[in-house]
Amino acid sequence: MKVQFSNLYSVINNIDLFICSSGFETRSKSFPLALDVDRVKNGFIFHIDENYTVSYENLKELENRMPYLKTIQHPKNNPLETYDIILEKLTGFYKDQNPHEKLNIIIDITTFTREVLLILLKALNNEWYLNRSNIQLVYTPAENYPCEWLTRGVRYIRSIFGYSGMILPSKKLMLVILNGFENERTEEIINSFEPNAILLGRPSYEESINEQLSNRGKANFDEIKQKYQSNIIGEFEFSCVEIEKTIKVVENLINTHGEEYNIILSPLNNKISTIAVAFVALKNENIQICYASANQYNINEYSTPSDYFLFFDMNSFLT
Repeated sequence: MKVQFSNLYSVINNIDLFICSSGFETRSKSFPLALDVDRVKNGFIFHIDENYTVSYENLKELENRMPYLKTIQHPKNNPLETYDIILEKLTGFYKDQNPHEKLNIIIDITTFTREVLLILLKALNNEWYLNRSNIQLVYTPAENYPCEWLTRGVRYIRSIFGYSGMILPSKKLMLVILNGFENERTEEIINSFEPNAILLGRPSYEESINEQLSNRGKANFDEIKQKYQSNIIGEFEFSCVEIEKTIKVVENLINTHGEEYNIILSPLNNKISTIAVAFVALKNENIQICYASANQYNINEYSTPSDYFLFFDMNSFLT
């Protein structure tokens, strides 16, 4: 559901728990600052240790405006500890609530790292949480990425905790890439896994955030296609605005190639397509999701936020 900034109050009732992440982007504040603080009872803001100075500044701004926010610091490169921290905070919150009341939870997924976001979704994929909650995901799209580069360098490449899949030595390896705007990450992942086959995807024109981002994504797609054409056995299109559409695309690819290949999914586009991949993998334990951590972000001119939000009902995808 697309909601304009000016219509936000008409679609949000009281919130029992609001979850967000601090970050260096202006977008990390777009939705939290638009909220009516009187409608929110509790809040968690996740903050990565040893982050950029601007991330701390954004964190303090949100803490000052929303005193109910509890800051949850977690390590940058320790996914198991991060998962334990998330699980502890969620369990503590639910135990303090009336077990007979359905809780309204909103998660702003905009500036979580892909790894932490998928770990959070893994933790929430629990009947005890889902049956007691109505969980909405909200995303502030980037209207534009004005900088020439978004990230530089890759620190590490690994499977995401909770999404390690089941790799059988009897099968060949296929890498399914949802390409985005950071081709260095794409290349490092391909070179690291050395797959027998690649399926390379890009957002369809109709399912992109806007024309400018579509054209930029197409140029990056063509560059990767040209460089790795001998390994690419197929192409596909996915959606950056509708979770369900991307789920269907990825599930179809798995159904077509899963008998022959071990499949590793690499979501390198926006958070909408990333969580679509997560929901597919949460229902299919054979599928692995990989992640490439960046060494450096272009924090000075990373993204320009849109003037609207995208809402999704998480329960509908997991229950």
